[in-house]
Amino acid sequence: MNYKLDKMKFDDIYYEGQPMNDKVNGGTFNVVYMREYIDPENECETFGAYETIYRNVPNKYIDKFTNEKMRMKMLKYCDWNYKDSATNFTNVSNIEIKTEKQYYTSYYDVFGETCDSVKDKKRMFNDYGQCWDRSSLRKDFNPELTRSKVLYYNNKEVN
Repeated sequence: MNYKLDKMKFDDIYYEGQPMNDKVNGGTFNVVYMREYIDPENECETFGAYETIYRNVPNKYIDKFTNEKMRMKMLKYCDWNYKDSATNFTNVSNIEIKTEKQYYTSYYDVFGETCDSVKDKKRMFNDYGQCWDRSSLRKDFNPELTRSKVLYYNNKEVN
């Protein structure tokens, strides 16, 4: 989803006293750092490895984090401090904003009733570092929200 387009569409629409954008995408967003690597099995393909920088940031701070100066500051910090020994890094990195809905998408959200296990409702479809407090994490604004959405948190079962 395109955040700016959604924000324009839903700016003046409210549902049960809550802005429609918050209702559709959740009330928070997440800032993630992406590093691109070449797939060693198929060298014409690439994939991204993600690390969360800020988790569950309230939507009222979106302008601060979409500011180009702030994004470049975070990117520079992550590039300088990321320790990696991989030889297939493509020298491409980026800072991305993920809505709550994108960030906490589970296997159940993607595959629906075809999932066998009840635990698949809490297994994350994309790994942005939701279940871990990795070294790149600067702040989790709502740890209870994180624990409610994931199956494991820092190697401990929470749900």
